Amino acid sequence: MPIEPIRSPTLAVNRTGASGITDSRTLPARASSVRYPPMSNLPEAPLPPKRSVLLVEDHETTRVTLSGILESEGCRVTAVASAGAARDKLREEEFDLVVTDLRLPDGDGMDLLTETKRLSGGTPVILITGHGSEETAVQAIKRGAFNYLPKPIDLHRLRADLESALRWRGAQLQAAELQQEVLIRRRGDSELVGVSPAIQRIRDRVKQIAATHATILITGESGVGKEVVAGALQAASDRAGKPFVKVNVAALPRDLLESELFGHERGAFTTAVRTRKGRFELADGGTLFLDEIAECPPETQVKLLRVLQEQEFERVGGNETIRVDVRLICATNKDLKKEMAERRFREDLYFRINVIHLNIPPLRERMEDLEVLVPYFMKLLAEREGKLKRVGDEAMAVLRRYDWPGNVRELRNALEHASLLSPGEEIRPDALPEDVLERAGRSSGPLVHAASLPGPVGPAGEMLTVPLSLGMDEVEKRYILAVYRKARENKTLAAKMLGIGLKTLYRKLARYGEIQSGEEPSEDL
Repeated sequence: MPIEPIRSPTLAVNRTGASGITDSRTLPARASSVRYPPMSNLPEAPLPPKRSVLLVEDHETTRVTLSGILESEGCRVTAVASAGAARDKLREEEFDLVVTDLRLPDGDGMDLLTETKRLSGGTPVILITGHGSEETAVQAIKRGAFNYLPKPIDLHRLRADLESALRWRGAQLQAAELQQEVLIRRRGDSELVGVSPAIQRIRDRVKQIAATHATILITGESGVGKEVVAGALQAASDRAGKPFVKVNVAALPRDLLESELFGHERGAFTTAVRTRKGRFELADGGTLFLDEIAECPPETQVKLLRVLQEQEFERVGGNETIRVDVRLICATNKDLKKEMAERRFREDLYFRINVIHLNIPPLRERMEDLEVLVPYFMKLLAEREGKLKRVGDEAMAVLRRYDWPGNVRELRNALEHASLLSPGEEIRPDALPEDVLERAGRSSGPLVHAASLPGPVGPAGEMLTVPLSLGMDEVEKRYILAVYRKARENKTLAAKMLGIGLKTLYRKLARYGEIQSGEEPSEDL
């Protein structure tokens, strides 16, 4: 974006002013200066969401003038007059850019450059000096400076360097996030693996809603893959490659949760020795995933509601209002309606986070996914361990009989356990965890045929099989859902096949999380 020259009594001169800054509209740049393209020709790479600049300049007039220029370009400027003060600030806060004079009363800009690299490796540094020489410039670049500006400072070149440095910083941060996304995908954390109709429906919904900016609530038992779905939503959205920040609300102490989410200023509490950005700031431009949202305490729920409504907040102990652009995805394994009824969760927050609802069924209700999940996880383990193993037929039969209360997470852990305890290439039943063997039974037999699935859809004589360890409520649930799938989710047909009333089927489907609670059949059915 082109930046118009700033008109002010201090800068509108035909020669170098008292500040040591030259207005290039009236005084040409030095012949030895680097030629920069017009600002309108610069590539339109995104700027970092928060442009914080540390300015180090001992000359007061120059410091004030430069601060004004940087602030007019949308930067938040921290200005200091010495190397010592600059080091203190670098220890307290993260900056997107450091602009420093070469000659300082208590040190050298080159030394400060080295210190910046040590304390905040990726922050670009621009050196300014009135003692310019080609040798100094080359030495600065070799030491890692982003660029070198001689005095008198040319405004156009200053602005060009400012924008270039901040775009470079933004690209650097994005590259780090992209690398993290690649590693995540290699681990399989953002891939929806499965062949069941339930997983296919989730894939379809993810494609349908990923491009929206709506807040999404993901529900399901522990271990079903709520974080996986959140990662898939991020990867399929226009925020892919931008920050994807995850927070497990239940894992954080109540007194630290607000600081973790919203950040804090130095001195906000006893251990706050430096200013720290919160997860909302770190996720600016991307997605924030709040797992176990039901554990959020009431006082934090109020602040969270404000961020969702206004996209702004203040750090703990601070007065500055910070605006962010964050897409929020929440997840829980609890019934939030029950939490609301017991006054543990705010109703207004519930409706804010439940714009779109995705429910992930447990693994025991989509056991056909075992057939692809098992080889998928074995391949991931082989990439890490350097040796591919296969699950033998007997061990696979045990896995099919187990009801997986810990869902996909438990399956992955069980396979890793078995792989480590299997010396050969084939995993046998005795390598599986003891609790899996005890609940599933060691023999290859004890499955019970609960019932034949009624027609007319599907092959005649199709059977529903369930473990003997299940209670009657769970058997009924599996039977109803199997018939519902068999009827291709046609509720009227499924009710006839089951021999129950349509309203009864609606109530049961709502209880199972298949449809929204309170949904009723239309009058024409």
